[in-house]
Amino acid sequence: MSEQTKVTGIILSVYPVGENDRRLTILTKERGKLQVFARGSRRPKHPLFGVTQPLIYCEFMVTDTRNYTYLNSAECKDYFHFLKDNLEDIYYSSYFAEVAEYFTMEGQDERNILNLLFVTFLAMKKKLIPLSLIRRIYELKILQFAGFGLQCFQCVHCGNDEKLIRISFEDGGMLCSTCAAKGQGREVDPSVLYVLQFVSSVPLNQLYSFALKETIEKEFEWIVNRYFTIHVEHKFKSAEMLAIL
Repeated sequence: MSEQTKVTGIILSVYPVGENDRRLTILTKERGKLQVFARGSRRPKHPLFGVTQPLIYCEFMVTDTRNYTYLNSAECKDYFHFLKDNLEDIYYSSYFAEVAEYFTMEGQDERNILNLLFVTFLAMKKKLIPLSLIRRIYELKILQFAGFGLQCFQCVHCGNDEKLIRISFEDGGMLCSTCAAKGQGREVDPSVLYVLQFVSSVPLNQLYSFALKETIEKEFEWIVNRYFTIHVEHKFKSAEMLAIL
């Protein structure tokens, strides 16, 4: 008989299966992304009904079989109620979860992205900076964790760490004044470069600890959006909802 094991994580998405079941995608500390079937959980009176909803943090007891993993029980640690306060929060939190699901893999150590989700949700709760800025910071950081980080401390062509004045989106990083002599790339304001470097190097608990002047914020958001769009070809459904806000 298969043994139960405990995993801890956030439910990223939930899909109906048959008449009464659900398939959960959970980002866990122990096993990375995990697909779990919750039998009977769509029945309103079922013990698993309330703990198999998107964007809640739980301890899960699961059983692995030859082909599937099944949920036996769950204890919720945080429902993140504040993420459901309004449509804007719902759309943004859904987007962050969808992006995390896209970039994570089963059986891999994905604790960096799990922790990134936690601090991002906390930043949404505090509401100290705009959600649009939170989104671009999140995108830049998750690209870094996924191995597609922007090279912003040295020239992507020659390795020079001085006079970084332009960015090449296609090459994935900054260009020094010598390599950018032919006008390649887009000019980057020194203040924006500092923000790019800060986000790339700061610990997660300080990631959302700053505010920007409007002009710097708009330029930073434009650059990250452009970089993300070029390096991530996938179309996220929740991004379409954000576009109409």
